[in-house]
Amino acid sequence: MENLKLFIISGGPGTGKTSVIKELSKKFKVLSESAREVGENDARFMRKSVKEINQQEFQDAIFEFDKKQLRGLKREGIVFTDRGLGDTLAYCRVRKLKVSKEMLDYTKKFKYAGVFVLDFLDNYVRDTLRQESKEEQEKIHEMIIETYKELGYKPIIVPFMSVEERVRFILSKINNSDKK
Repeated sequence: MENLKLFIISGGPGTGKTSVIKELSKKFKVLSESAREVGENDARFMRKSVKEINQQEFQDAIFEFDKKQLRGLKREGIVFTDRGLGDTLAYCRVRKLKVSKEMLDYTKKFKYAGVFVLDFLDNYVRDTLRQESKEEQEKIHEMIIETYKELGYKPIIVPFMSVEERVRFILSKINNSDKK
Protein backbone atom coordinates (compact mmCIF):
# COMPACT_ATOMS: atom_id res chain seq x y z
CA MET A 1 0.00 0.00 0.00
CA GLU A 2 2.35 2.55 -1.43
CA ASN A 3 1.41 5.88 0.18
CA LEU A 4 -1.06 4.63 2.75
CA LYS A 5 -0.27 5.58 6.33
CA LEU A 6 -2.53 3.57 8.62
CA PHE A 7 -2.36 4.48 12.30
CA ILE A 8 -3.89 2.48 15.14
CA ILE A 9 -5.79 4.13 17.98
CA SER A 10 -5.79 1.55 20.75
CA GLY A 11 -5.92 1.00 24.49
CA GLY A 12 -7.87 -1.01 26.99
CA PRO A 13 -11.60 -0.61 27.51
CA GLY A 14 -12.49 2.84 28.81
CA THR A 15 -9.62 4.83 27.35
CA GLY A 16 -11.69 7.08 25.09
CA LYS A 17 -10.86 5.55 21.71
CA THR A 18 -14.33 6.11 20.28
CA SER A 19 -14.31 9.84 21.09
CA VAL A 20 -10.84 10.32 19.60
CA ILE A 21 -11.75 8.33 16.48
CA LYS A 22 -14.94 10.37 16.08
CA GLU A 23 -12.92 13.61 16.23
CA LEU A 24 -10.30 12.28 13.78
CA SER A 25 -13.07 11.25 11.37
CA LYS A 26 -13.85 14.94 10.81
CA LYS A 27 -10.61 15.27 8.81
CA PHE A 28 -9.43 11.74 8.03
CA LYS A 29 -10.75 8.39 6.86
CA VAL A 30 -11.26 6.07 9.83
CA LEU A 31 -11.94 2.36 10.13
CA SER A 32 -14.53 1.52 12.74
CA GLU A 33 -13.90 -0.78 15.66
CA SER A 34 -14.23 -4.33 14.37
CA ALA A 35 -15.48 -5.75 17.68
CA ARG A 36 -18.36 -3.29 17.76
CA GLU A 37 -19.21 -3.86 14.08
CA VAL A 38 -19.18 -7.64 14.52
CA GLY A 39 -21.05 -7.47 17.84
CA GLU A 40 -23.80 -5.28 16.40
CA ASN A 41 -24.16 -6.90 12.96
CA ASP A 42 -23.35 -10.62 13.25
CA ALA A 43 -26.43 -12.63 14.28
CA ARG A 44 -24.28 -14.91 16.48
CA PHE A 45 -23.42 -12.00 18.76
CA MET A 46 -26.19 -9.41 18.41
CA ARG A 47 -27.99 -8.32 21.59
CA LYS A 48 -25.71 -10.47 23.74
CA SER A 49 -23.21 -9.35 26.31
CA VAL A 50 -19.57 -10.18 25.80
CA LYS A 51 -19.93 -12.76 28.60
CA GLU A 52 -22.73 -14.61 26.76
CA ILE A 53 -20.95 -15.26 23.47
CA ASN A 54 -18.40 -17.80 22.31
CA GLN A 55 -15.19 -15.81 22.71
CA GLN A 56 -13.20 -17.85 20.19
CA GLU A 57 -15.84 -17.37 17.50
CA PHE A 58 -16.04 -13.68 18.35
CA GLN A 59 -12.28 -13.07 18.06
CA ASP A 60 -12.11 -15.11 14.84
CA ALA A 61 -14.99 -13.04 13.38
CA ILE A 62 -13.20 -9.83 14.40
CA PHE A 63 -10.04 -11.00 12.64
CA GLU A 64 -11.97 -11.78 9.45
CA PHE A 65 -13.71 -8.38 9.60
CA ASP A 66 -10.32 -6.67 10.08
CA LYS A 67 -8.89 -8.40 7.01
CA LYS A 68 -11.91 -7.35 4.94
CA GLN A 69 -11.58 -3.70 6.06
CA LEU A 70 -7.85 -3.68 5.32
CA ARG A 71 -8.33 -5.17 1.85
CA GLY A 72 -10.81 -2.39 1.05
CA LEU A 73 -8.41 0.46 1.78
CA LYS A 74 -7.27 2.87 -0.90
CA ARG A 75 -3.54 3.02 -1.44
CA GLU A 76 -2.85 6.54 -0.25
CA GLY A 77 -3.44 9.00 2.53
CA ILE A 78 -3.60 8.97 6.29
CA VAL A 79 -6.13 6.57 7.80
CA PHE A 80 -6.87 5.80 11.43
CA THR A 81 -8.28 2.56 12.75
CA ASP A 82 -10.13 2.00 16.00
CA ARG A 83 -7.94 -0.90 17.17
CA GLY A 84 -5.75 -3.08 14.97
CA LEU A 85 -4.77 -6.68 14.37
CA GLY A 86 -2.51 -6.71 17.43
CA ASP A 87 -5.54 -5.92 19.60
CA THR A 88 -7.16 -9.17 18.51
CA LEU A 89 -4.00 -11.07 19.45
CA ALA A 90 -3.93 -9.33 22.81
CA TYR A 91 -7.57 -10.16 23.57
CA CYS A 92 -6.95 -13.79 22.57
CA ARG A 93 -4.00 -13.94 24.94
CA VAL A 94 -5.88 -12.37 27.84
CA ARG A 95 -8.82 -14.71 27.33
CA LYS A 96 -6.53 -17.71 26.74
CA LEU A 97 -7.94 -18.38 23.28
CA LYS A 98 -6.30 -20.12 20.34
CA VAL A 99 -4.44 -17.91 17.88
CA SER A 100 -4.37 -19.57 14.47
CA LYS A 101 -1.19 -19.64 12.40
CA GLU A 102 -3.06 -17.62 9.74
CA MET A 103 -3.94 -14.91 12.28
CA LEU A 104 -0.39 -14.72 13.61
CA ASP A 105 1.22 -14.70 10.15
CA TYR A 106 -1.17 -12.08 8.75
CA THR A 107 -0.68 -9.86 11.81
CA LYS A 108 3.11 -10.07 11.50
CA LYS A 109 2.99 -9.39 7.74
CA PHE A 110 0.68 -6.37 7.84
CA LYS A 111 2.50 -3.14 8.72
CA TYR A 112 0.94 -0.09 10.31
CA ALA A 113 2.53 3.37 10.22
CA GLY A 114 2.22 3.69 13.99
CA VAL A 115 0.39 2.70 17.14
CA PHE A 116 -1.16 5.16 19.59
CA VAL A 117 -2.31 3.76 22.93
CA LEU A 118 -4.66 5.98 24.89
CA ASP A 119 -4.26 6.21 28.64
CA PHE A 120 -7.27 5.56 30.87
CA LEU A 121 -10.04 8.08 31.41
CA ASP A 122 -11.26 8.79 34.92
CA ASN A 123 -14.72 7.45 34.12
CA TYR A 124 -15.73 4.12 32.59
CA VAL A 125 -19.17 3.35 31.28
CA ARG A 126 -20.10 -0.30 30.83
CA ASP A 127 -22.20 -1.40 27.87
CA THR A 128 -22.94 -4.68 26.10
CA LEU A 129 -19.38 -5.07 24.85
CA ARG A 130 -17.57 -3.39 27.74
CA GLN A 131 -18.11 -5.54 30.79
CA GLU A 132 -14.59 -5.65 32.22
CA SER A 133 -13.64 -4.84 35.79
CA LYS A 134 -10.92 -2.24 36.47
CA GLU A 135 -8.42 -5.08 36.93
CA GLU A 136 -9.44 -6.67 33.61
CA GLN A 137 -9.22 -3.28 31.87
CA GLU A 138 -5.65 -2.83 33.07
CA LYS A 139 -4.67 -6.39 32.11
CA ILE A 140 -6.03 -5.93 28.57
CA HIS A 141 -4.35 -2.51 28.29
CA GLU A 142 -0.94 -3.89 29.28
CA MET A 143 -1.33 -6.90 26.97
CA ILE A 144 -2.13 -4.58 24.04
CA ILE A 145 1.06 -2.59 24.67
CA GLU A 146 3.13 -5.76 25.11
CA THR A 147 1.69 -7.37 21.96
CA TYR A 148 2.44 -4.37 19.75
CA LYS A 149 5.98 -4.20 21.13
CA GLU A 150 6.43 -7.90 20.31
CA LEU A 151 5.21 -7.15 16.78
CA GLY A 152 7.99 -4.57 16.41
CA TYR A 153 6.10 -1.35 17.11
CA LYS A 154 6.94 1.41 19.56
CA PRO A 155 3.51 2.32 20.93
CA ILE A 156 3.10 6.01 21.69
CA ILE A 157 1.17 6.54 24.90
CA VAL A 158 -1.42 9.32 24.62
CA PRO A 159 -2.01 10.81 28.07
CA PHE A 160 -5.39 11.65 29.56
CA MET A 161 -6.39 15.06 28.18
CA SER A 162 -9.42 16.48 26.42
CA VAL A 163 -10.37 14.81 23.14
CA GLU A 164 -9.15 17.82 21.17
CA GLU A 165 -5.80 17.82 23.00
CA ARG A 166 -5.39 14.09 22.37
CA VAL A 167 -6.03 14.59 18.65
CA ARG A 168 -3.51 17.46 18.53
CA PHE A 169 -0.98 15.25 20.38
CA ILE A 170 -1.48 12.39 17.88
CA LEU A 171 -1.24 14.66 14.85
CA SER A 172 1.89 16.35 16.20
CA LYS A 173 3.57 12.93 16.58
CA ILE A 174 2.60 12.02 13.00
CA ASN A 175 3.88 15.35 11.68
CA ASN A 176 7.14 15.00 13.61
CA SER A 177 7.71 11.48 12.27
CA ASP A 178 7.17 12.74 8.70
CA LYS A 179 9.98 15.27 9.17
CA LYS A 180 12.54 12.61 10.10
